[in-house]
This record gives sequence, structure tokens and C-alpha cells, in this order.
Amino acid sequence: MKRLLYLISLIVISCSSTSKLPRPEIQSEIPASKLNSNGIAAINSTYKKSYFRLLPYLFFNESGTFNEIQGDFYNVKFNVNSNLNIMPGFWQDYGTYHNSLIVLIAMSGSSTLPIKDIPISVESSKHGVFEKKKLIGNSHINKSQQRVLFVKKLELENRFDVLNKINDDVITVNIGGQIYTFLNPEFTLD
Repeated sequence: MKRLLYLISLIVISCSSTSKLPRPEIQSEIPASKLNSNGIAAINSTYKKSYFRLLPYLFFNESGTFNEIQGDFYNVKFNVNSNLNIMPGFWQDYGTYHNSLIVLIAMSGSSTLPIKDIPISVESSKHGVFEKKKLIGNSHINKSQQRVLFVKKLELENRFDVLNKINDDVITVNIGGQIYTFLNPEFTLD
């Protein structure tokens, strides 16, 4: 009985101590005009508003493939006359996936090339190769948009540790030999 009480007290103490962790300092969002002038697109101007539940990565438009934002996706040019939607970032909870880097790729309404048979790979500069995983959500939309989900689980010491895990990280998406680069939301412009 004493052992059980001891274990319960350890759990209570450890749970209460994590909730009292000091919130780390977060850099302010970089203004869209400054990002754009450096060839970078953010999903929106307040891209850090959902920290620590969601940390969306920013698109580095080094080859001029960015078209526009479509909902939660970056719409990018693919091959000569097609385009795709890509959604990269850290999600605390994404369906059955927790504390993971997520990259969801889908055809857009104006895509002209199917992606289901095109080789796709996703890699984090800090955490390695992502795994292709089972899709969640509406199966009709997943099928019609030929959505493909890639996941890389992160082991976090606490909810704020994600900032350490994404610091200096870059996600590279290779779709049929075309490269798309995404920067972590805590990067800085010199």
C-alpha cells in the first residue's frame, strides 16, 4: 500500500511540475513583406499563433514554384503545367499521430498530373527520413485529391521541447525529382 501511495505521489508531483515549466521566449513573426522579399512564404501573417499545438513551416521559394496559399496548404508549381498542395509542420495532435512533423501532399483543384504513381520522399535535416503513413479524415477527399501523408515522430521531454527539436531544421520534399524546401518557423533572417 505504501508503494502504491508513493507511486501516485510521484505521478502527481511530476505532472504538476511539468505544468509549471516556464514558457520559452518565442521570436515575433517576421513580417510578410520581409519574408516575401527574401523569397519565403508563410501560411499566414500570424503563423505562430497556435504554438505549441501547431508550428507551421515556411516555404522557401528558391526556384520560383510558389503560387498561392490554399487553406492550410502551399500551392506550388509541379512540372511544366500542373501544381500541388503541400502542408508541412509540427502537430501536437494530428488524428492518431502525436508530437510529429507532418507533411501532407495533395492534388489541387487545378492539378493536371496525378501523383499516386510519382515517387515522393520527405526528409528533415535534423530528424531524418519521414515515413509514409495511413491517411486520416474524409476518405473521399483523400482519394479524389490523391493525398499522401508523411510523418516523423518526435520524442519530446515536455511540450516546449519542440522548439529545441525544430531549431535549425529544414524539411525537404522531393516529388518526382522536383525539390520543395520548408523552413522551421523559428528561423531568423540576418
